Amino acid sequence: MTPEEVAAATATPIGAFGRKFYGAEAVGEAMNAAGFAGLPTYVGGRGGVLGDVASDVVVSAFALFHPAMIEAGWNQTREQGSPADAATALAVGIGGWANDTFGHLDGLQEFATAAQKVIDAAQPMSQALYAGWRAMPVPEDPAAASGLALQVLRELRFDFHVNALSAVGMTPVQALIARSNPQQAQFFGWTEPFPDPEPLQSTHREAEEITSARMAQVYEAIDAEQRAHIAATVSSIAEIVLAKS
Repeated sequence: MTPEEVAAATATPIGAFGRKFYGAEAVGEAMNAAGFAGLPTYVGGRGGVLGDVASDVVVSAFALFHPAMIEAGWNQTREQGSPADAATALAVGIGGWANDTFGHLDGLQEFATAAQKVIDAAQPMSQALYAGWRAMPVPEDPAAASGLALQVLRELRFDFHVNALSAVGMTPVQALIARSNPQQAQFFGWTEPFPDPEPLQSTHREAEEITSARMAQVYEAIDAEQRAHIAATVSSIAEIVLAKS
């Protein structure tokens, strides 16, 4: 399998996994056990790898969200505990989610090893969330290590995409409207009026092409067999995880 093929095959499912694990029981329990509830379970859990920084830093890293939403979530996180503890709790929860949902799959150790080679080779450059999650300790358990790898790869593609959106001159609202719908923009904290999506779509496709090309580059760190194993494992996980309502 080529780098371009594995990048294309894994982009959508890995992106979708986040919508599943952030709402998973295992993640909620881990966050609550660490003292976090409400918006901090997302903003603090995801952004806690940045450290105890000013809210503007987190707003910048989250990029597509309305600043007021992220600032509120970050301030609540710092009221409830340490951002680093929130990130650790999310990592624990993702490990639990991985074991609960796809821990029975064969080949998870090989998947985690191959993914880690990609992660080790992809040096951060203006990718703060990726850099933070890349620095998290890798669990010994293969399922938990695979879950963490999925999260790290997810943040890598997100950060590449944010860089690409900036390069083509798109604003957060324009990017959200071009790729989805007003409801998605509202979910990210933005309010109407929204721009017409049609004139924005060609520019957004350009950003997607840049993002895909960057992800293909990082998969050059492993061989064709390992790339095929990553794609096959992500597909198997998707069949389980994304089939759940």
